[in-house]
Amino acid sequence: MPVDPDKRAKYLEWVIKRGVGSRIYEPSTEGPLRVPFVSPLLTWAACGGMPIGHIGRWYGPEGSGKSLANWGLSYCAQNYPAVITEWYELEIKFWESRKLRLKANIAKRKLKSAVAAFPDGMSVLLFDTEQRAEPSFGAKLGVSMHKDRFLIIEENIIEEIIEEIIAALDAYHLIIIDSASNAQSYAEANLDPGEYERGTAAAAWKRLRKVRKRLDRDANTIIIVDQMRSQGLGGKTYGPETAPPNIRFLRHNASIAINFAPAKRLFLNDEKQLTDDYKKASSDFMALGSDGKETAGIEMRCKIDKNSTGKPFRNAVGRFAFDVVDARTGEYVQEMGFDQGFELLTIAEYFHIIESGGGGMFYALDNKFNRTKQKWKGEWRAIDGIVNDEELSYRIMSRLRMAT
Repeated sequence: MPVDPDKRAKYLEWVIKRGVGSRIYEPSTEGPLRVPFVSPLLTWAACGGMPIGHIGRWYGPEGSGKSLANWGLSYCAQNYPAVITEWYELEIKFWESRKLRLKANIAKRKLKSAVAAFPDGMSVLLFDTEQRAEPSFGAKLGVSMHKDRFLIIEENIIEEIIEEIIAALDAYHLIIIDSASNAQSYAEANLDPGEYERGTAAAAWKRLRKVRKRLDRDANTIIIVDQMRSQGLGGKTYGPETAPPNIRFLRHNASIAINFAPAKRLFLNDEKQLTDDYKKASSDFMALGSDGKETAGIEMRCKIDKNSTGKPFRNAVGRFAFDVVDARTGEYVQEMGFDQGFELLTIAEYFHIIESGGGGMFYALDNKFNRTKQKWKGEWRAIDGIVNDEELSYRIMSRLRMAT
C-alpha cells in the first residue's frame, strides 16, 4: 500500500488522543540550546557546550577535573543569559565586520531565543553520593549557593536517587550525579560486610528509563559522573585506568561522553606563573613538611568520546589554579580559578594567530600569517600580553567560536 500524505494529520491526532504517555517531539531545526563550559576549549570540543535536554556522562580517574568541570558548568547555567550572550556576540560581531547582515540577524534571533528560554538562568541540583561537595568552594568560583539556585542532596542509594530525580524534573534545570560509581543499590546496601552481589547496581540504574521518559527536552539536563576502573588481580592494581563501569543504560543513553585524563600537576615559577616544568618551579613555594615544591594547580585534559549532537573525538586542555599564599607575608600570590589566559594562548597557536619560535619566543601573526612586531619571550609573558590586549583576545575567541 503506498504512503498517503493526507493521512499524516489523522495519525498525529490519533497518537495524541490515545493518551498513553507518548509525546510528540518538535525539535528545533537549529539544534538544541547548549550550556557553554567555563573552559573555551571544552566548549569548542563539545561543539558549543552541554546540549540542553540531554544526558551527559563524564568519567576519569579521581582528581582529573570532572567535579571542577561541573562547578564551572553550574556557574554558566546559573548565569546563562550573560554567558550565552557573550558566546553569541562573538558570532554576531564576526558577521557584522564582514557586512553580512542576514547571518548576523540570524545569530541575533538565536541569541534572543536562548535568553528567552532561561531569562533568570538555570537552577542546579547536585546529588553528592561521596559527601565531598563543599558549598564554600563553589561560592569562590562564583556559583550561587542559595537553595533556590543550587541544592545539594547527600544520597547514595540508586533507587532513591532516581525517584528524587523524577520528582525534581519539574523544579530544577541542571541535575548532576557525582558520582554514580559511589552509589549502591538497596540489594548492595543490605549485604553483610564482605559479601558481594554482582550486577545489582547495573540493574538498579535501569530505572533511569523512568527519568528519560519524564525528561523535558527543552528544560532538563542531566550529568552523570563516573570513576574509571583499573585493571586488577587479587585486589591489586596493575596498570592505568581503563574504562568506566560498563552499565549499558548509562553508556547508551548519554548523548555526550567526556573522558578525563589524569591531571598533570602545575607549579609556580620565579615570575609567579604556572608551569608544568618542575625544574622551573620556584623554591619560594615549598610544600610544608617536605622538600618538594608546592602544587599550585592542575592541567586537565579530556576527549569527547561520544557526541550524538555534534562532532566527537575532539580534545580539550585547561588549567585550574589553586590558592597560593606567600609563606613570608601571608599575602595571596595566586587565587583559585580557571586559567583563561593559558587556553587563549593554546587556541591562538592552534589557529595560527600566534606562533611559537626558538628560545621561548612567541610571535603574533597577521591575517596572512606573517609575523608582526608584537612578540613575547616566555609563555607567561605571551599569556599576559593576550589577556591585556582586548582586540587580540577577541580575535582569538572569535576564531574559536566560528570553528565551533
